[in-house]
Amino acid sequence: MQLFLRDPSYTERLATFLTSVGRRAVVGAPDRVDVDESADDSHGLELEMYLRVWAVLYPDADVQLAAA
Repeated sequence: MQLFLRDPSYTERLATFLTSVGRRAVVGAPDRVDVDESADDSHGLELEMYLRVWAVLYPDADVQLAAA
């Protein structure tokens, strides 16, 4: 999956946050984080939960999810 950020200054922070909660996240472009889909999370529910936490921590960091 790919996550796109409106403000590229948050990209590295988002990748670090997702890595800290056990997801494999790699900065793919200045405004994009690539996240491996987990086999046991086929619907992306876990990732969605983490993105909700991220939105509370960084309300100005707009993130959009797109399938890879």
